[in-house]
This record gives sequence, structure tokens and C-alpha cells, in this order.
Amino acid sequence: MIEFRQISHRYPGSAGDLILREISFSIAPGECVGLTGPSGCGKSTLAHIGAGHITPAGGQVVVDGVDLTSRPSRQVFLIHQEPDLFPWQKVKKQVAFAMGQAEPGRVAALLALVKLSGFEDYYPRQLSGGMKKRLALARALAVNPRLLVLDESFSSLDSNLKYELYEDLRRIWRETAATILLITHDSRDLENLAHREIRLSADKPTTIKEIRQLK
Repeated sequence: MIEFRQISHRYPGSAGDLILREISFSIAPGECVGLTGPSGCGKSTLAHIGAGHITPAGGQVVVDGVDLTSRPSRQVFLIHQEPDLFPWQKVKKQVAFAMGQAEPGRVAALLALVKLSGFEDYYPRQLSGGMKKRLALARALAVNPRLLVLDESFSSLDSNLKYELYEDLRRIWRETAATILLITHDSRDLENLAHREIRLSADKPTTIKEIRQLK
């Protein structure tokens, strides 16, 4: 179980007003939850807090009973809008490196899962935008995290490619039973995928406006 408990936050170095106020929700193992809201409401900030990259002004991030607030770990893996790939490493090496101890059979299986079989010896510069997103996803799955956070990961792509990648994400989620927090400004991205939508408010400080059951 992944729990966001009473998360509050303000801008770094500021003693002023909160930008997030007492955000609380949990995600069960194998569940996909969508986090939506208008631009600037703090979705990405919440993603970074969940991954331990930002220390909140208040609250906790708890994974399976362990407080991981402000502690980056392999338990929560964040995929940004622009994938953090190593330009000097080939595709298969990127996935093997994420595993820590390379398992060639599992590397091949993950690349097949994200439709990158045959591109094992390519460098990131040789991949299309969509292929880079697939590689980022394979590398995240290689870590076997308790929670996979996708922060507007496909928003920069054209509509056809974006739709294709969401279809692939649905398939991968069904095959791996991964636990996913999918952050997007467009609720339509959650169709046939997310169990629930957590919608953040447009007011400041941001709070949870609505939790909607989708499945």
C-alpha cells in the first residue's frame, strides 16, 4: 500500500502561503490511479514529493508501512515528461543497469514487452520520441518499483502516438500488475486504465476537489 498522508507544501525558502494543503490518498497494490488538475496546481510537485525528491512542508509518504518521505528509493520510480536516458548507453545496457545485477533473459523480456526488440544496440539519439518513452518505461519496470509514477510522460507527443502509447501502457499494466500513479491534465487519458481519478482543485492552496471511481 502506498499512502500520501496529509501532504502540504510551500515554495522552497518561503514562509508564505501553502501551495498544497493536506493532500491524502492511498493506492493499493496493482491499482492504477489518475491524478488530474489544471496546470500549475501542483501535480508535478506532488509526484516529486512521492518519489522523495522534494521534502514537503508537512505530511508523509508511506510505502508498505515504511516512511519514505524525503528519501529517494527504488520503491517509487518517477518517469518525467522528458525521459532521463544515458546518451552514452545502448538500449539493452540502460535496462540492465537499472536492474543492478543484469539478467539477460529479463532484459530481453522487458524490451519485448515495450516493443523494442531489435533495437538493443541502439543509442538514445537513434530512437524516435515514442521509442525513448518506451525505453524509459522498460527501465522503470526493471527496477520493479512498488509504485510507478508517470508525470505527463506522453503529453509532448502527437495525438496518434500518444494514443498508441496509452494502449501499450494498458497492455503492460495488465501483464505486469504494476501499481501506477498516472499524472495528466486530461481526464480522457485515464479511459479504460485507471481505477480512480483524483482531481486537484484550481484554488490556492491546492486541495483534493474530487475522487471519482472509474472502474
